[in-house]
Amino acid sequence: MMLRRLKEDVEKNLAPKQETIIEVELTNIQKKYYRAILEKNFSFLSKGAGHSNMPNLLNTMMELRKCCNHPYLINGAEEKILSEFRDSCPHHVPHDFHLQAMVRSAGKLVLLDKLLPKLKAGGHKVLVFSQMVRCLDILEDYLIQKRYLYERIDGRVRGNLRQAAIDRFSKPDSDRFVFLLCTRAGGLGINLTAADTCIIFDSDWNPQNDLQAQARCHRIGQSKSVKIYRLITRNSYEREMFDKASLKLGLDKAVLQSMSGREGSMRGSISSPKKEIRGTYCIHQFSKKEIEDLLRKGAYAHSPH
Repeated sequence: MMLRRLKEDVEKNLAPKQETIIEVELTNIQKKYYRAILEKNFSFLSKGAGHSNMPNLLNTMMELRKCCNHPYLINGAEEKILSEFRDSCPHHVPHDFHLQAMVRSAGKLVLLDKLLPKLKAGGHKVLVFSQMVRCLDILEDYLIQKRYLYERIDGRVRGNLRQAAIDRFSKPDSDRFVFLLCTRAGGLGINLTAADTCIIFDSDWNPQNDLQAQARCHRIGQSKSVKIYRLITRNSYEREMFDKASLKLGLDKAVLQSMSGREGSMRGSISSPKKEIRGTYCIHQFSKKEIEDLLRKGAYAHSPH
């Protein structure tokens, strides 16, 4: 026997959650690095790197994921990109030159740079999740230069400091706008219902980890509707990886949700000693074809892009 309770069963008036997958293009700089990693072009990758920070091509998949997030994650790339950026405009170096180079280097950061001002103007609070601590370092650097007030939790932040950061972000008159979180470290057990927007900067191999991360703000006690933005790099290893994770989630839906009959609205019978009120069960049982589609295509096959 397996007893499985969902939030929707406990809290009938839970705010709705809407997830949008945003496909992002690689920038020209990313394309150069992506191709060099695929072709194992070591001479290109080692430009700008010293003996201590030579690029590592032992794990090609990991390097491709880094490249999709931000080329600065590749050893030696930051110095090379900054020198090229400086050379491209020798007479007019902008005062925020480091910020410009950082944003223009990565498609996801270009998008984030456009999205955050709109969210701030709309009075929203944002959670940003990433798998990589070094990626959070880059995002932190970006937020500092843009003068956005933020908090941060990753595996290095200890319990009491962690709770203090959550309290600062969650208090009613808080001026903190963004919360940076590592998906594994900040994805369990903490309550961040002060935020109503969640950005999944890069997806996990295990889709349940991303769902746990979203549940930091979409949980009992949340009064506003929650928007999830998942950033995926188009035509890349990251897209392929997300499709594989989507198949795993499809398996979860096909097996667990069809078994418990939770799709659709459930109105049960309420019995009391004096009288018995019978409701109707509107249980949506998955058809054989629907289950096959979930298994073959995954949970995100028909999601809005």
